[in-house]
Amino acid sequence: MGRLDKKNELKKKGKKNYLKVVLFIFLLTASFALLYFYDLIPFGSDILAYDRLNILAIGTDSVEAKGRADTIFVLSISPKTKDTILFSIPRDMRVMITGKGMDKINHAFAYGGIELLEETVENFMGLSIHYNSIMDFEGFQYVIDALGGVRINVEKDMYYVDQAGSLKINLHSGQQVLDGEKALEYVRFRFDPLGDLGRIQRQQKLVNAVIDQFMNFNSIIKIPNIVANLTEYIDTNMNSNEIISLAKIMKDIDRKRLWVETIQGEPQYIDGVSYLVADSHEVEKRVQYLIDNKHRGLNIEVLNGNQVPGVAHRVANKMKELGFNVVNIDNADRFDYQKTVLIIYSKEVKVDEYLNQFFDDLEVVRREQPQSKVDMTIIVGKNMVY
Repeated sequence: MGRLDKKNELKKKGKKNYLKVVLFIFLLTASFALLYFYDLIPFGSDILAYDRLNILAIGTDSVEAKGRADTIFVLSISPKTKDTILFSIPRDMRVMITGKGMDKINHAFAYGGIELLEETVENFMGLSIHYNSIMDFEGFQYVIDALGGVRINVEKDMYYVDQAGSLKINLHSGQQVLDGEKALEYVRFRFDPLGDLGRIQRQQKLVNAVIDQFMNFNSIIKIPNIVANLTEYIDTNMNSNEIISLAKIMKDIDRKRLWVETIQGEPQYIDGVSYLVADSHEVEKRVQYLIDNKHRGLNIEVLNGNQVPGVAHRVANKMKELGFNVVNIDNADRFDYQKTVLIIYSKEVKVDEYLNQFFDDLEVVRREQPQSKVDMTIIVGKNMVY
């Protein structure tokens, strides 16, 4: 073998060794990230010390500009039990803003940034906010694209163009996978009779789709890399350990136990301005009830056992307020039930004061069936007709 051949051979070996080193570093980094993510190596995070962790998350045009908050969420989660509530606050909600009086809640961000918005949300909901994050539209698109898009059934054709606001929305109805750009169009559309409330419903629908995608194994292995790149798009007071710690908590959430709640208000015009108006004391009570509630996520069916039209739907609506997931409303096997009957299939269902207060007089039957698709059946008797 000549000197030139030997030199070329050494170059080839050098390239192979270099590629091996690069591959080794890549695998080592990926392995470390996954071990870190799956709790197989120790690290410190203050998040795990909270009994209940509340995070204010807002979406805006830019994390650098102090504009109005386009989207406002509060994520409330127990790191120990993984019990999770996602509160959505309509941006037109009329609240008290320190130093400004009564105004739309999203204006607090324009007046005083994340600090004033955080204080306003705390006073309105009766919750302590521990962390906050601001994500701009680019960050939103990045997360959706990094997860491989989200599958959404777009409920209708959506078209809107606002040249001044550089907003163009063009979506067709039907089941489809939305990339980041199209997902942003979906959640920003509000140009129909439902207005901002319709937009909030679409936000919640997308959140559920993102969570489903997040729980997918192929998405989970991407999380460390997504987190590493999020700092470019998110302004947050959480450090990287805390962000990954939160992601690890959320991957263990029981999907059935996640509750998405929109803070309710009555549409009103005040001095020519459109608001949503709510009693802040009632809001605080509702928030605390949901945090304390043990029924959230349990599946139930409501059957009419008295032949009076509408009574099963009335009971079903009350059950939804209490946090149950009503999966079926139908007629019972007969219509001569004098007393309301609760048939309980899951040991997780507890007949507490909330149920007793609402039903007043009821018969409880326990038939433990772990494989049942519903956790409880309510047969509405004639004692509920009033």
